[in-house]
Amino acid sequence: MNKSICLVAAAFLLLATGCQQQDFKKAPDGTEYKVIRNSGGAKAKDGDIMLVYAYARYKDNKIDTLLFSSIQRSMPRFLPYDTMQLPTYFKEIHEGDSLVLRQSTDTFIKYGQAPPYMQKGNYVIQSFKIEKLLPSREAADSVAKTYQAKAKVITRQMAIEKVEKDIANNDSLVKADDKAIQDYMAKNKLTGQKTKWGTYVVIDSAGTGPAISDSDIAVVEYTGRTFDDSTFDSNTDPKFGHPQPLDVDMSAYRVIPGWIDGLKMMRKGTKGKILIPSYLGYGANGIPPKIAPNSNLVFDIKVTDVLNQQQYQEVLDKQQKQMEQQRQMMQQLQQMQRQQQQQKQNQQAPPQGKK
Repeated sequence: MNKSICLVAAAFLLLATGCQQQDFKKAPDGTEYKVIRNSGGAKAKDGDIMLVYAYARYKDNKIDTLLFSSIQRSMPRFLPYDTMQLPTYFKEIHEGDSLVLRQSTDTFIKYGQAPPYMQKGNYVIQSFKIEKLLPSREAADSVAKTYQAKAKVITRQMAIEKVEKDIANNDSLVKADDKAIQDYMAKNKLTGQKTKWGTYVVIDSAGTGPAISDSDIAVVEYTGRTFDDSTFDSNTDPKFGHPQPLDVDMSAYRVIPGWIDGLKMMRKGTKGKILIPSYLGYGANGIPPKIAPNSNLVFDIKVTDVLNQQQYQEVLDKQQKQMEQQRQMMQQLQQMQRQQQQQKQNQQAPPQGKK
């Protein structure tokens, strides 16, 4: 993390450890809050966009756990300052201020929203650091781009570390899944190559060009099945309702890890299968009823295109432009319809002074 991010993290740590003893105000909705002033900061006004780092922590005499932190991923939130929509406690905010919310665990427990480790009589502390006030959405979008690149790198590294930690800590599951995949491949007369993490890749048609890299976007057609041959999803079968190619950003880990792991062994035009062990898929939870817990999966894959980040951004910009054009056309059509309706009403109305 850079120096400014480290300072924010340190400030949050001080807030979280000391706020139990600080005096809190109570908002009309019952939320306890405290604003930590930063002298000299401009008062937020309607139309501003707040660049906010958020942090949530739970602590009792046995547990001290971080629930959420936008600092870890170097990705602040960009929140519109709207006095009609924001809670009371945000309306006192200046640039540079910190807002601390204290919520009783009794409330979370009462409404069934508490994880098992939370105990009554304690608090969840949320802290918001108003790092900067930006004058418009355009300015916020420009600033956000500088954070997105950093956040993507950090998120990817955290995902890799989690996968490798899970593999190291679940040796028996890794071995059991590997045997199940090998048995499935033998039964179905498949020959594939095993990745470092334990995914198996079967290539039916090799494709052309370089292998898909960590920074590429793979455009993919797929059908996913369990080992009992039950199809649970597809973007080529219309009955699943989303017949469009899937864009897989290899740097973002927005799909299950087994996809990222297997696609690295493919290239543009590749057709084949990716056989994914449960720990690189949907894990112990699964997605009932379609995918049972600890299910190994097989995906039929066709890579229709491979784009670099610049090419993909050009595609997104083009799509956004088309959507904006469609929105403007709809607005024009609606305006024409309103004008026609008004003209019709004027024609039907009796002349002034006559009945």
